[in-house]
Amino acid sequence: MLKSIAVSNRFVAENIATHSASQLAARALTMGAVERGFAVAFTSSLAFGPLRNAESRREIELIAEDWQWLAEIPGFRPGAGPGRIKHCLTGVPLLIHKAGAPILGGPVCWPDPGDTDIYCGIPVLRLNAYLESELARALNSPAGPCYEANVIAAILQSGAQPDRKLELHPYVVERYLDLWERAQSQRIWPAVA
Repeated sequence: MLKSIAVSNRFVAENIATHSASQLAARALTMGAVERGFAVAFTSSLAFGPLRNAESRREIELIAEDWQWLAEIPGFRPGAGPGRIKHCLTGVPLLIHKAGAPILGGPVCWPDPGDTDIYCGIPVLRLNAYLESELARALNSPAGPCYEANVIAAILQSGAQPDRKLELHPYVVERYLDLWERAQSQRIWPAVA
């Protein structure tokens, strides 16, 4: 569990927490979901806009059983298109992936949002679910290199080993092993005296 929290910290909760508007929106949605007995799991927070810096707005991605009830949480409203809502106070848009739905049409599905770790008050995916989701997106998306970079960084931070492939969906195993090898080439090894 410690390793999954470290990965969640780096890729989800910490990224959200470093952007005050995103953090406010994520915590408001989490509190509203908890009050209603619904599970949510945050998967990413991406900057968008011309500068893509700390002042850029961010879109937060999360997993839930259904997006429509999220728009009914006070302080949120439907966004531009299905599966999208917006935090009224900050304007932060949120993209909701439906739990159990295939990721980009592939054989891997979005995980159960109830199977999470809590970090900084934000429910985030555990390591294997995070790796499977990002690997499936890397395999099926034109933005694959972005998701591959997330997997490499997750492998480096968590110390994930090749035998983790036994815990992952068969569809993503080969890509996991390829990216594990690439991650090792980026590892900083101690100098030899």
